[in-house]
Formats: sequence, structure tokens, C-alpha cells
Amino acid sequence: MAPQEEKKKTTAIITGSARGIGKETALLLAKRGLNVVVCSRTKSEVNSTVDEIKNQSSQVNVLGVKCDVGIPSQVNSVAKAAIDKFGSETLDILVNNAGIAFNKKLIDTSEEEWDLTINTNLKGAFLFAKAVLPYMTAKKSGVIINVNSGAGKLSFSNLSSYCASKFGLLGLAESLALEVDAYNIKVMTIFLGQVATKMWKEFDYRYYEQNRNYMLKPHDVAGKIVEMIFEAKNSKNGGSVEMYYS
Repeated sequence: MAPQEEKKKTTAIITGSARGIGKETALLLAKRGLNVVVCSRTKSEVNSTVDEIKNQSSQVNVLGVKCDVGIPSQVNSVAKAAIDKFGSETLDILVNNAGIAFNKKLIDTSEEEWDLTINTNLKGAFLFAKAVLPYMTAKKSGVIINVNSGAGKLSFSNLSSYCASKFGLLGLAESLALEVDAYNIKVMTIFLGQVATKMWKEFDYRYYEQNRNYMLKPHDVAGKIVEMIFEAKNSKNGGSVEMYYS
């Protein structure tokens, strides 16, 4: 099932979609008529985003679920809830967007911070792909977009855990693309520069305040992600898009 042909019968799961890039992506996909599944760790933010999507149009179908992407049982619950509400035959799009970063040298990074970074940025993408792939392979259709960073290609000081997770995410995407190519499932990556999000604000508040006007805007990034989804059939599997400047 191609999103272009069956928009109203296509379901998209977007992780980390209660705010920032994920939220803007959910809003844009809902405007396209897709069923949208919003998931994030903060239930109040999930509810707020769901309400905002519903306010766009009374015709939109949206589901909000609280989820820590690093916990298998919660990830599987999101997939089950999406299928129960919209049907397994509609599950066609996954956007692995959830992310977290710590601005610390490796020696100052705690094991808990390391685990949280890897679980959120890398394990979550693995778990969600594993949860949706049986349905995508069964109908031989699907698009998976992994939201990556320039730190997934180049190393930066004070970002060892983040870089490790994002380098890993690239390897995951490229390997998975080879595995699912025969099933007409596209796996693609978008590499981003600095984006004016709450995550960046929490990461380095002073830098954010000084440079936010020069950062990418979440809405613009979401627009590129949606473009990738709808042009997936014409794209190379395992390919990538770079977006570093507005």
C-alpha cells in the first residue's frame, strides 16, 4: 500500500512526537489524511499534541500513547494499540524520531546516562522496527525513516554517548534496508544539523539562546521528512538526506 494512493488508509507511528520535530511531523501527516499515532514518555504532552491534531480537522484519526521507546513491552503496546484501532493492513509508516543527548565528556558520563542515550536513540529504533516489520513484510509495503544527526557521521567532543548512538543508528538503517528490500519496504535516514527544539535548549541553554534564530526549524524538518515518505518509492533503499541549514 503506497501512502500516495491510500492516504486515508495509511497509519504512521512517530516516536518522540509530543513535541519538536516529531510533533510537527505528526501534524503534517494528519493534514495529509493519514492515521497518526503519537507516542512519547510524557503523557500530558501526548494529550496536548493529540488535542492539537484533532483541532486541525474533525475528520482526522489520531491515537496517543505514553511510551518509553527503550522498553520492549511499551513499544509492543503502541504497535498493538495502533493495529487494534486502525487495522494491521494500514500500518505503513514508522518515523524513529525519539532522541536525547547529554553534553558531557565520556569520563563524566554515568552508566545511567549512557544507557538512557543508547536505549532512546538506538534501541528504540530497533524495537519499533521489530514491532512493525511483521505487518509491513506481510503486505510487502512500508516506509521507515530514521531521524539522525551530523553526529551520526562526524564525532564531537562531549558527545561520546550521543555519537555512539547515532553512528549505530546509521548502521542499523543501512543493514535493515538490505534485509527488507525484497519486501518493498524502504528504510531511509535524514541527517540534521542543529534544530531549535526543547532538547537543544536543555542540552545547552546559553548556546541555544544565542543561536536559535540560525537553527533549523522543526516545521521545516518535518516537511522534509514528509516529503521523503511520499517520495519513498522513487528513492534508493538505505539512502539518506542531509539538512544542516535553513
